[in-house]
Amino acid sequence: MRKILLIIAITTAGISQAQTKRNIETKIEKVTVFLDGAQVQRTTKTNLTNGKQELIFNNISPSIDKQSIQVKADNNAVTVLSVIHQQNFLKEQQKQDEIKEIENLKEAQLEKIALQKNILSVYKQEEDLMVKNQQIGGANNGLKAADLKDAADFQRSRLTEIYQKQMEASRILKKLDVDLLKINKQLAHLKQNAETATSEIHVTVNTSEAATAQFTVSYLVKQAGWFPTYDIRVKDVSSPIKMDYKANVFQNSGEDWKDIKLFLSTGNPNENGTKPNLTPWYLKYTYAYRPATNTIQATYQQSRFSGIILDTKGNPIPGASVVIKGSKTGAATDAKGNFQLNAKPGDVVTVSSVGFNATEMVIGNLPYQPITLTENNNQMAEVVVTALGQGVQSKELGYSPILIRGMKSISSDMKRNEDMITTITYQPTTTVYEIKEPYTILNDGKTYMATIDGYEVKADYEYYIAPKLDPDAYLTAKIIDWQQLNLLPGEANLFFEGTFLGKSVLDLINAGDTLNLSLGKDKGVVAKRKLIKEYSTKKFMGSNRTDTRQYEIVVRNNKQQPIHVIVDDQFPISTQKEIEVQDRKYEGAKLDEDSQTLTWQMKIEARKENKIGFKYEVKYPKDKLLQLE
Repeated sequence: MRKILLIIAITTAGISQAQTKRNIETKIEKVTVFLDGAQVQRTTKTNLTNGKQELIFNNISPSIDKQSIQVKADNNAVTVLSVIHQQNFLKEQQKQDEIKEIENLKEAQLEKIALQKNILSVYKQEEDLMVKNQQIGGANNGLKAADLKDAADFQRSRLTEIYQKQMEASRILKKLDVDLLKINKQLAHLKQNAETATSEIHVTVNTSEAATAQFTVSYLVKQAGWFPTYDIRVKDVSSPIKMDYKANVFQNSGEDWKDIKLFLSTGNPNENGTKPNLTPWYLKYTYAYRPATNTIQATYQQSRFSGIILDTKGNPIPGASVVIKGSKTGAATDAKGNFQLNAKPGDVVTVSSVGFNATEMVIGNLPYQPITLTENNNQMAEVVVTALGQGVQSKELGYSPILIRGMKSISSDMKRNEDMITTITYQPTTTVYEIKEPYTILNDGKTYMATIDGYEVKADYEYYIAPKLDPDAYLTAKIIDWQQLNLLPGEANLFFEGTFLGKSVLDLINAGDTLNLSLGKDKGVVAKRKLIKEYSTKKFMGSNRTDTRQYEIVVRNNKQQPIHVIVDDQFPISTQKEIEVQDRKYEGAKLDEDSQTLTWQMKIEARKENKIGFKYEVKYPKDKLLQLE
């Protein structure tokens, strides 16, 4: 009797223990997307019984950072004892079985299509045979009229039947192709989602009394991020710049984010937040290493250079800036770290990204080049995650309480777009943008665009012309105190007077106190540089000759408002003792003695033109040839 009671007690305890495990469905409420990675927050509300029990939060991304999992209950009667993440291999196997089943269905469909194609081919061969037989019969004049009539009737009847069979086979084949297309779409969908929602978070809790609690579960996924782009619009040179600040968000984390509260952070939780420490620097002799130089010269000019920007772990860096040094030509990497740039071998490019050390490289003869950036350890990480284990109480995932909500005070020369409803949170090392409207970002790796902010910024416009090289004028804009806008390096779409001018890059690494934007060519301002022949003479004296050159530059403003123009030209620089540049004359220009560059700054009224000029002489041996044009 005692043995029976003991077995009943053990069985009852086993049933009781089995009942303490519960599957809990959660909903993604909020996602904070970093430059690299995203923080997902799920919520659910459930009733709990008194005692210890295990809650299983299912349909979780399989590729989360286990150390970042945090769980919080809003009821003081509930204590979180442990948090464990594990894969759900049953669901994963179920998906693989479903894929295999669809693949078998596809194979059977292909066999049906092949059979119908063979049937159609047989009927076409029979058609060809009947036609050839008709030609043979027509060539045989020995046939009687009755025999010919019987042959024609048979030919007509059989050909009609053949054509009907061909039409029927074609209809069946068309339907089979449509069904095959549906099967391929279903198979592609299953393969795309083969890694989605196949893990679980097991949370052991202890409840002092029966209660209702809301749980918040958060974790970090790495297959996500965002990078900025800008729309820069200029109405005319007397109006402020309108700048739209946009985010390109992407994710392939294994779960869909549907109608979620979206936050965008300029931080990166994958960076090392430990400050660097200097160690003693001991000098010692070493062997000098000189890299071998490549003496092979390129025989072509590469007009398009492409590459990929990676971190030290081989992960792509989206939104990185690639700028040709000394110019405004550049590009930004896409969601997969790829970029394309108009450049040629020998150009030096500067590569930079938030959270990484900027680097420079010389473009070689290869049209494609991978570039690796090292992490900047001086920057603090956005989030410090806490590992949760047995007996560790979870803490709420959130921002530091020392925050400033809303817009910082900015200069009177800057005005925020009143239509923007983004809330900005400033933290000691990062900025967080809260997008008010619910967003849906699917698990497809595609880029989804969200508008972050918009500004009207006062800018100083000026045109730059180097008429010796290009008669066109390039419009530039200078923005002072641009740091107040919390911008990141990124690609910019340029619009001037309602016309799309192309793309540029915000080079914030080398901007300094003033941000210079190149807005492209403006056909409304032109320059013409011409050699005045009556002043361009040649004199021969002794063993030397003297060439005199005088140029006139005419800059015309065809626009309806006055403009400020900078014009550059130059005097030649002698590289030989017997070559002398003398009698240099210029008016209204500033001369740089080192580069011999002449710079004029002028204001030109609407529909007017200005004329400037300069003159010089070059003395050199008359038995030498010297290129002066």
